[in-house]
Formats: sequence, C-alpha cells, structure tokens
Amino acid sequence: MTPKALTDAQSAVANHAFYMDYAAVAEQDYPGDWDPLQALLHFQVKPGPGRIIPAADVARLQSVKDFLREHYLDEHLSLGYLCRCFGLNEFKLKKGFKQLFGNTVFGYVQEMRMKTARRLIIEEKKNINEVADFLGYSSPNHFSAAFKRLYGFSPAKLKAWQM
Repeated sequence: MTPKALTDAQSAVANHAFYMDYAAVAEQDYPGDWDPLQALLHFQVKPGPGRIIPAADVARLQSVKDFLREHYLDEHLSLGYLCRCFGLNEFKLKKGFKQLFGNTVFGYVQEMRMKTARRLIIEEKKNINEVADFLGYSSPNHFSAAFKRLYGFSPAKLKAWQM
C-alpha cells in the first residue's frame, strides 16, 4: 500500500467515525461512550518505525493514554505530572507516546477536548461561549481557532449544519 493510499484509508475511517450516526448503535452492545476510531486504534497499538519500545514502557504508555482519556480536562496536567505518576522520564513519555500512538501527549489531549466540544455542540446544543468556558479556554476565539485547526471548519459552521 502506498503512503497516499494509506492516508486515504485513514481519512475514510476518520470521516466515518466523525459522521456516523451513533443513535443506531445499540447501547447494550457498546456500553458507555463508544468511538469507532478509538476502538480501531486501541487494537492497533504497535510501535512505528524506529527504536523498539520495551513491553514495560508500552504498558505504562497505554496507562498514560487511559489516564488521559479520563482526565483530559484536568487543569494540573503536565508532562512532569504524568512522568511522576507513571514512572517514565520525559523523553520516554514524549517519544514513546508519539511512536506508539502517532500523536503527541498534548495533541491527544487536544483531540479529546475537541471531541467533547463536538459532542456538546451537536448533542447538547450548547453555544460556542459555553463550550469554550467548559473546556477552559480564555476566550471563544481561542477555542474556535483550535477547533478549526483540528477539523478544518469552525464550530459555528458545525452548529449551522446541525440546524
């Protein structure tokens, strides 16, 4: 498979995950907040090309990811805090997380925050100011810029599409 085809396949999976109608998914089959993209990534945890990550570090990095999935809105998150909690040095945390999951630690946190923003806008019909405040942004403009960087369109457009 060529890199272009791989990018197209990843794009197709991401678009499916973003636009899928979750109302059709039975709650008893997938309890909690089911996300097909996260499920796919969960079962494809393999280090990318580069140095080999020891199994103990892979387990710690997976624990970091699980912790971030639960605590991505915490104000006290920092690399130092995560290193102390999970017994990793900063190099192993940053390089290992990126190699294993294809994203930086705070790139992943940002992704989780924007998924929450998307859910609040679509499902709970919150306005942009409320979402920005909930996520801890200093202004709605900063939130809108971050949302647009990740998704390629503004939260106002997403809200307009839902009407």
